[in-house]
Amino acid sequence: MKKISVLIVLSTMLTSIAVAQDVDMSLIPYRSGDKWGYSSPEKNILITPKYAETSWFSEGYAAVRIGKKWGYINKAGKLVIPAKYTVAKSFRKGYLPNATKSGGDSILFAGASLKPSGYEVCINTKGVTLPKCPAIPENSVAQNQIPIQSVVTQRTYSVPNNNGLFDKIENDYKIAGSNETYYIAQKGGMYGVFNTKFDTIVPFNFNRIELLNSGDHQYLKVTKDGKSGLVAPGGSIIVNPENTNLKLVNTSENVDYVIVQRDGKTYVKDMKNNDFISKGYSDIVYDDGGFIVTADNKLKGYYFLNNTSIAPKYTEVKRVNGGKYLQVKTFAGKTGYISAAGNEYFVE
Repeated sequence: MKKISVLIVLSTMLTSIAVAQDVDMSLIPYRSGDKWGYSSPEKNILITPKYAETSWFSEGYAAVRIGKKWGYINKAGKLVIPAKYTVAKSFRKGYLPNATKSGGDSILFAGASLKPSGYEVCINTKGVTLPKCPAIPENSVAQNQIPIQSVVTQRTYSVPNNNGLFDKIENDYKIAGSNETYYIAQKGGMYGVFNTKFDTIVPFNFNRIELLNSGDHQYLKVTKDGKSGLVAPGGSIIVNPENTNLKLVNTSENVDYVIVQRDGKTYVKDMKNNDFISKGYSDIVYDDGGFIVTADNKLKGYYFLNNTSIAPKYTEVKRVNGGKYLQVKTFAGKTGYISAAGNEYFVE
């Protein structure tokens, strides 16, 4: 019997699920030159562009900027709260305490500021400052994934070293639905994986093997001669070790993708080793709901997870609150919105 100890450093994460404020997609902020209004998804003008800046509608109200100050309009385009704020955030639902009512009273409120410093108060839909800000559902708090503590665990392995199969065990894992244990080990300075039956699952010919967690899935990142690939826990190859860089992505639907780089280009594959983005770009980053792609000329486009895509022709791109619209910045340095179908809700 060979006893081998290994220190495993685990980070405990304090995580809350982000739930974006609901955005009304029936009115799209529309820019004509330097003036903003609203259109329908079909690009019919519903509120004439006359504002210096606009936000998306939420709970029937939208913040608009007139000159240097913000106010609020309703969906008919009427200014219902005067433009007097230096900060005007979206309206949302909250709850005020009520001793006679379980859960309190529901109320719409927004964060706003009358001060140049930006110090915020909470207002109701009439623009009246509330004595205190309402409580909001816990699951609407912005995502927080900051490690709050590290725990060092001493593991001791008592595994018979059959025929000198390994020199040192570094980690172990299990596959869901199986009682089998898999060991990541070294032999002669090279890494491989074997199980409790002493079957070699991953050959001992890699310079490094790391166990990666993505959502509730596990994978093995294998590295050989400076090139990385991805292997399933059971030993089947997902991505060949031919990439200079490799990054796992887990979507809000708990679906995994892998961003890979090789020969100076970046691609995306799914977990069946199919190409999701087969055209090579200078850079690809995941943005909740899709991928921002950057071409060699530094212009950006977007690939939605439903396989629709926007060609790279903008200087900046980001998805709007999990919806089917993108906020972009044009060559002229101006902001605008486009749909997943490529409809531009602006004219220069």
